[in-house]
Amino acid sequence: MDTASLIIGLVLTLVCAVPLFYIANNQAKNKKKVKEIFNHFRQGKYDFSTRETHYKKIYALDKENKGFLFIDLNKENDRASFVDVSEINSCRIEEISSGNDDKILFTFKLKNGNTTSIVLYDLENDKLGKAYWQENEQIAKKWQLIVENTI
Repeated sequence: MDTASLIIGLVLTLVCAVPLFYIANNQAKNKKKVKEIFNHFRQGKYDFSTRETHYKKIYALDKENKGFLFIDLNKENDRASFVDVSEINSCRIEEISSGNDDKILFTFKLKNGNTTSIVLYDLENDKLGKAYWQENEQIAKKWQLIVENTI
C-alpha cells in the first residue's frame, strides 16, 4: 500500500466520521437538556410516565399527580411549559392564522376563570413551511383527549 492510498483512505474516513461525531454529540446534549428539564419539573412529586416525542417536541403527563409538561427543543430557544391538571376545568386546541405566523395552541381554562396557553407549533420556527402542520395538529388533538381524560 503506498502513501497516496493511505492518505486518501484517512481523508475519506474523516469525512465520514466527523458528521457522525457531530450528530452523536448533539444527541447527547439534547438528552442531557431533557433530563435536566424533567428533573426541574418533577419537584419530588411528579413522575411523567406517559411521554411522546415528535420532532424535538416532548409531551409528558403524570396521570396520578395530574401534571402536564410540554418541551420544545427548538434551536433558537428551548421552551418548557408545565400545567397542573388538577387546577384546570377544560382544554382545547386552537389554530391561529395571521399571515405567515400560524400557530397551534393548547389552551387551558383554569378553575379560577383564567386561561393559559402553550404554543405547540409555530410556523415561524418551521423552516420547511407547513411540512409538520398536519402531524402536529393530530398529535395535539390526541394529547387534548389524554389531558381531558385526566381531568
